[in-house]
Amino acid sequence: MRKIFTTLCIALFCATAFANYSTPGSGKRWSLDSLVTYSAGDVTFSNNTYLFNDTITISQSDTLFILKNATIKFAAGVFVDINGVMRVLPPDSVKITAQDTAAKFLGLKFEDFSDGSVLKKTIFEYGCAIRMLTCDILIDSCIIRNNTLNSSFSSSGVITFFQSNSTVSRCKIYGNRSAALQSGANIGSSGQILFNEIYDNVTANGNTPQINWGATNTTPPMIIKGNSIRGGLYTNSGGISFLPIGSANVIIEDNIIKKNRYGIAFAASTITAYVNNNIIDSNNIQGSPSLGGSGINFNSPTAMNVICARNKIRGNLWGITIQGGAKPNIGNIVNSDTTDIGLNQIYWNGNSGKIYDLYNNTPDSIKAQNNFWGTTILDSVEAHIFHRPDSTTLGFVDYLPIR
Repeated sequence: MRKIFTTLCIALFCATAFANYSTPGSGKRWSLDSLVTYSAGDVTFSNNTYLFNDTITISQSDTLFILKNATIKFAAGVFVDINGVMRVLPPDSVKITAQDTAAKFLGLKFEDFSDGSVLKKTIFEYGCAIRMLTCDILIDSCIIRNNTLNSSFSSSGVITFFQSNSTVSRCKIYGNRSAALQSGANIGSSGQILFNEIYDNVTANGNTPQINWGATNTTPPMIIKGNSIRGGLYTNSGGISFLPIGSANVIIEDNIIKKNRYGIAFAASTITAYVNNNIIDSNNIQGSPSLGGSGINFNSPTAMNVICARNKIRGNLWGITIQGGAKPNIGNIVNSDTTDIGLNQIYWNGNSGKIYDLYNNTPDSIKAQNNFWGTTILDSVEAHIFHRPDSTTLGFVDYLPIR
């Protein structure tokens, strides 16, 4: 009797198991319904829901079109491997979620021949990650939330770039386990991160920023523009960080960066950056000035090619901190270059009862002309800046004239 019972269990297991299905790579257009028809149970349809029961591969030269509103539920550990093209363009929305929100799924992997893929008006939740490898795609007007699966499928970011110049625009990205957007440290990726709401990520509360970037391409530069990057719930979560092994070329402008552990951190001398017209406000949620809290931190052994202009830096534990030999340009009206005009507003930053709007913790002189420091009284401005007059081991900050 026991032998019969065991045989029956094996038979039942085999009846419900699926093999991975790959489209034939014949240059055809595929839909969710055609996957149901041909995948031999890997994709099924029930109760107005498409069920992905095992991993699906969209082969090179094939295209999966999802042009109607749909709900798609993935089984645990399942992903779609896109070697061809995937275009999600519904009138209202496509929801990609888990069959079991406790078990979760892996996600979407776009590979070498996925250029031209689009995710639009897509809700992606209760999984792990969207990965782009050596391809450029568009992720626009999506909601990417509550992806908390800890898996090697992701390098810890919910949207990960590897040799990818993909665009992520007009999305809401929140409640994910680690970084909202991440790239490889030594693999050039110049993502275009435009007009998104990025908030309350890093639910694991590790020492991770919401945008965690490594190397970029020289051309095009990476652009982070018009985003709201907000924290408040997870005290170890930073705003934006660049730590490339190699070089990075980035434009960061018109963003609101608020209530993170820190605002922006640059940690390599091979960084070229233009930081323009951002509001960097109240990045103080960890509360320990020895561990973080800078509006902008520059830390490298030699000078960076970074210009800061027209930013409002206020309410942080430290306004701007400079370490090593970083030597950013915070305002220089002596030269003919109009990009380094200063015009920053740096005020109300401090900790332990003291004002620290700019802390030059290096032996080098720093240009910080034509900025507003919360007062027009020159003696008061001096009290806002920690430099040579405060310690003979430090370099001088040239802050005159003030704005």
